[in-house]
Amino acid sequence: MNKQPNLVLDPQMEGQLSQFEISPEKVQPYLDHPERISTFMDFKVDYAFKYILGHKRILLKLVNDIFPVQVEDIEYLSNEIPVISEKEKRATFDVICTARGSGEKFLAEMQCLPDLDMADRLLYYGCSLIHRQIERGDESYLLKPVYVLCIANYKRKHEAAVGSGRFFFAYQFREENYPKEKLTDNLQYFYLELPRLQKIWDSLETNLERWCYLFGNLNNFASVPQNPAGFEDVFNVAQTGELTDKGFGKYVTSMVTEYDKRVIGGYFRQEGYEAGLAEGQAKGKAEGKAEAERATAKKLRELKVEPAIISQATGLSEEEILAL
Repeated sequence: MNKQPNLVLDPQMEGQLSQFEISPEKVQPYLDHPERISTFMDFKVDYAFKYILGHKRILLKLVNDIFPVQVEDIEYLSNEIPVISEKEKRATFDVICTARGSGEKFLAEMQCLPDLDMADRLLYYGCSLIHRQIERGDESYLLKPVYVLCIANYKRKHEAAVGSGRFFFAYQFREENYPKEKLTDNLQYFYLELPRLQKIWDSLETNLERWCYLFGNLNNFASVPQNPAGFEDVFNVAQTGELTDKGFGKYVTSMVTEYDKRVIGGYFRQEGYEAGLAEGQAKGKAEGKAEAERATAKKLRELKVEPAIISQATGLSEEEILAL
C-alpha cells in the first residue's frame, strides 16, 4: 500500500516525537532479527500512539467516530500546558487538538496499566483545559466543550455489572435523581476498555468497535485485511517497514520500554502491590509504602530491569535503587 502524499505527519506532532530517544542496545536485536518486529506498530506504545494519530486525517476520523460531534477540521495543540505558578503541577497530554472555528478541544490518552489515580488525573486534565479558557477581563464564563478520551488496556471496576460486549463508557455532570437533566455538556469523559471487546475484525459492525479493536490488536495483523472498512489510512501509516531509520529506532526503544513497564505492572499485581499501596495510602502509612517500594525495587533489580524503569515505576531515585 503506497503512502498518499497528503497523509503527512503534522509539524506539531513531529516536534513532540523528536523528544523520543533511541537506545541502540534495545534497537540492535531487532535489526539483527527483523522477524521479531510486527508488520504494523503496536498502537498501545507511546511513540506509535502519537505517530499514528499525528496524521491529521486519522485523528480527525477518530474525533468524528468517537466523540458526540462532527467537525470539519482540527488543529493540533501543544501537549503541555504551561504552569501559572511554581506550585502548580504541569499537565502533559498524549494527543490533544481543537476544532477549527468552533473551538471544542479533544484529548486522547492511552493507558496500558491501571493507575489508582487515573480518574482524578483525567479530571485534572479536563479541568485544566476548561480553566484556561477564561482570561482576566473576560465579562462572561461561556466555555467551549472539552472532551477527554481514555483508551484503557484493562477492565475498570464498575459499581454495576457490565453487560456482555459493552466496552464504551461516557460520563457527564447530571442531576442525581433525574439523569436526563444535565448540568453542562462542556466537560465530558469517555473510556474505551479494550479487553471488553471480544470480536474478530470481520465481525465488527461500527467504527467505534473498529477503533477499539485496532488500539488493542493493530500489531497482530500480518497484512492489511481484505476489508479495511475505511481504515486504510491507519494501516498505511502504521507499517513498521515504512518508518525512517530514526523513526524505527524511536519506535523500538519506546516499544521495549513500554513492554518493560507492563512486566513490572504484572509483577505489582501478582504481588498485591497495588492493593497494598491503596490500603497504605488510606491509612497514611508512609513508612510502609516506602518499604514496599524498596522491596519491589530490589526484586526488580534481581530481575535485571533497568534502574531508570524501576525509578519510573516506584518513585525511588536511581541512586537509591543502585544502593539496594
